[in-house]
Amino acid sequence: MSELTDLALKDNINLDECIVFTKDNGDILAVNIKYVGIKQRQDKLMGVNFSMSPKQVKQLDEFFSTVNVGELFYYDISQTGNIPVNYRGLSNVIKKRSTQAESVFEVSLLMQPAQNMPKDNYFNPSCDCCTLHHII
Repeated sequence: MSELTDLALKDNINLDECIVFTKDNGDILAVNIKYVGIKQRQDKLMGVNFSMSPKQVKQLDEFFSTVNVGELFYYDISQTGNIPVNYRGLSNVIKKRSTQAESVFEVSLLMQPAQNMPKDNYFNPSCDCCTLHHII
């Protein structure tokens, strides 16, 4: 975790505003959440859509270039904790039409949850008057 703190200090990054990807070998990539959109698909795959500058897309592509399909890595949104996922692929890079002076490119990352949470892990309220009783 000290590597992540070092990265944040070195590059002046606020980790509360980032999604951080971590590989098993310790490689870390932090992306500001203003460039990210996340969608959960019905087939349990998650799509992480990026709209970024060419330099940022290059960093993203270099980070995932050594990851194999099915390989485990982690993501952490705004320091809420690492979530294990399996890599499913990176889409082709598409140049977005824009009126801005700087070019914007779009790319999507597909990932799949690495583990399912069994239903017996959910909180079981102890009484009918509990504020969470309506969930069950």
